[in-house]
Amino acid sequence: MKAKTLNILLICKSLPWKFKGGIQTHVWELSQSLVSKGHQVTVLTGGPFKAVERSFDKAGVNIIELPFFPGRYIKPVSMLAEELSFNLTARRWVKHHHAYFDVVHAQGRSGYLLHSLKSVRSKLITTVHGLIARESNNARWYNLNARLHALLSRRIEKKLIEASGQCLAVSEDLKGDLNKQYDQPKLKVIPNGVRFPSKLPYQPENVHGRFLFVGRLHPIKGLIPLVKAMAHAPSSVCLDIMGDGPQFAELKRLIEKLNLEKKVRLLGEHSNEKVKESLPFYQALILPSHYETQGIVLIEANAQGIPVIASDLPAIRESVIHGENGLLCPTNKPHSFIEAMDYIAKRPAEAHRMGLAGRKRVIEHYSWDSIALQTIASYYKLAG
Repeated sequence: MKAKTLNILLICKSLPWKFKGGIQTHVWELSQSLVSKGHQVTVLTGGPFKAVERSFDKAGVNIIELPFFPGRYIKPVSMLAEELSFNLTARRWVKHHHAYFDVVHAQGRSGYLLHSLKSVRSKLITTVHGLIARESNNARWYNLNARLHALLSRRIEKKLIEASGQCLAVSEDLKGDLNKQYDQPKLKVIPNGVRFPSKLPYQPENVHGRFLFVGRLHPIKGLIPLVKAMAHAPSSVCLDIMGDGPQFAELKRLIEKLNLEKKVRLLGEHSNEKVKESLPFYQALILPSHYETQGIVLIEANAQGIPVIASDLPAIRESVIHGENGLLCPTNKPHSFIEAMDYIAKRPAEAHRMGLAGRKRVIEHYSWDSIALQTIASYYKLAG
């Protein structure tokens, strides 16, 4: 018997053409994959405050933009105000429209107030991309904004996870954290997926010694210690940093202070397409994070045949095998990243071998076709 076509609602405060991040990319790629499997997909997202509610089609996905108050401008509590503002707006919308959908899928902390709608719980599924308790570990004691955000968000996050009919984690490491903190027997691991080119892009010979970081410029990413260590790197090793975030100005000052302008470049924010175009012009991707729930950018690099150098964290070990598709370094030893970069720079053949091994691993485990099928199975289980 043919399986029923599902009408699915995904909730994410922003999408990749407005804010480039792992959750945003996950939601958009998943949406398109679900449509390709014959399902109807609507994504509920944020829109400009002074606009009206807007609905439009993009690549077969119905996008609904809800105007909400931009809490980010309330500086003392901007993080909490922004999150609450969107979630209150999303809750009101879902309360009046949920009957139209077979599945309501909250992503991260987008939709975390839906726990209070008892009529929605039976069709509510949540994907956890990270825990606020872990993400806020690097917040300084005097940072009231981050501390208040973490305090309240952790309580609401707990209620959403426990109220959901199905809960998904993007890695086994995150699943372990969830099991320690919450009573959640309905927990399943479905990782992020990636799209990979059918053919490897041409990689010119002059990439040797060039390395790239891509991501949010946040303390949790470990960039400040890495840039300091670059002062002692061989002259043949160069690092480009692609992204934006709260540490941009601090990184710029540090690079100037250490006279590293020729070895470290801040390239700013770029689109996903630009990142993919740029990757083949680097010898490896660098991720010196103190905490990751998966590290999707590592898988994206491997998909293009690029090896990675990353922190030796449990979640990262799920996708990176030391010496096979990349190198793992202790998080508390930034100089080890410099040693790994020098090792790769001097062994281009070895780097190429690791990149090809990484691509093979991505094709086997992280294709969006596979991720979509696993997610659909969870939807059917939830919808009965």
